[in-house]
Amino acid sequence: MTARSEIIKKTAAKPYHHGDLRQEILVAARQLMEENSITSLSLREVAKKVGVSHTAPYRHFKDKESLLAGIAAIGFDELAAEISKAAALYPDNPAQQLLEAGHCYMKLVISNPQCIQLMFGNVLPCDDTYPNLRKSGDFAFDSLKIIIQEGQAQGVFKAVDVELMALTAWSSIHGLSMLFAGEHVEAVVSLPAEMQNLTTAVMTTMLEGLRV
Repeated sequence: MTARSEIIKKTAAKPYHHGDLRQEILVAARQLMEENSITSLSLREVAKKVGVSHTAPYRHFKDKESLLAGIAAIGFDELAAEISKAAALYPDNPAQQLLEAGHCYMKLVISNPQCIQLMFGNVLPCDDTYPNLRKSGDFAFDSLKIIIQEGQAQGVFKAVDVELMALTAWSSIHGLSMLFAGEHVEAVVSLPAEMQNLTTAVMTTMLEGLRV
């Protein structure tokens, strides 16, 4: 099984099943978080939305932080799946794969700003406190590294450290996405703040630095 196949298999292995209380709690918690904020989220509020007793969520999550870790892990799984889908759209064209991955990332950020803040905003510990979260985060980063590695193998990208190149690509699009999420683009750049075009421009500039 290839690395990309493993990623797709993993991200597809978490379907929603009606009656799965843990999954229902995660879905409800994420909705409430996006409607309000990370700090305002409470297990009691989530229980009320799901329609269970206020103690029911504690059967699956020991506290609010563990619930947030579960939401963040799903976010990373979705990100990995989107990057892998972007790559599958353009076989044998790693530059276009990376460009499409950037567009997918931007869409996720704009539609899930609180979840992205949870994933990258130092809200949760960056260690092995939550193994599933760490594993999901690594999978998302690995899905980007696969594109870089394939580009290097084809002689499209420079033969330098893969992790450094992946971090460069991720940092570029993440920085832009944060400006859009915070509605700060027009205050920073004197360009039309049209997400699709500006994302393409930033990613194209970044790609020029990666190419041989």
